[in-house]
Amino acid sequence: MVRYTPIIREIKDKDKNKLYTLLDTNSEIKYRIKIVLLANDGYTVPEIREMTNIYDKTIRKWIHKFNEMKIDGLFTKIDYSHTVKIDNDTRKEIVKIASTNPRDLGLKFSTWSLRSLAGYLTKEDKKIVKQGISHTRIKEILNESKIEWRNSKTVLGKSREILNTN
Repeated sequence: MVRYTPIIREIKDKDKNKLYTLLDTNSEIKYRIKIVLLANDGYTVPEIREMTNIYDKTIRKWIHKFNEMKIDGLFTKIDYSHTVKIDNDTRKEIVKIASTNPRDLGLKFSTWSLRSLAGYLTKEDKKIVKQGISHTRIKEILNESKIEWRNSKTVLGKSREILNTN
């Protein structure tokens, strides 16, 4: 098996000192700095994963960002232009659908999950939400509308009442 050591740009002493200074602060980019420093020390992506418990894809992403933009590449800039804009009419429709039994809408299940609700809202023939919508966003909308959302729990075997009476 070939061990892949990520190729990382040369880190000058000045930049390395800055990275260590940032590492000592309570910064949100700490794990990104650790990735870069470990890669600079010659560790492979699987070795970095073992040490940091971060996915290989994420490790490679931050190494590439560092290679492209140096330290600035470790700071993300959030692009809000692609976020889903939900108007009041769409919010009302989401709440209405979430409050409706899926079987009444011709579906083959009787309770909504956030995933199934998100899928229904973005179906081609429905298109209630024009772009994708995250489960978290749906849950926020439902909570704002005073709808308490609980994750369904599957209990295999005997019911809870029977289990608790023993």
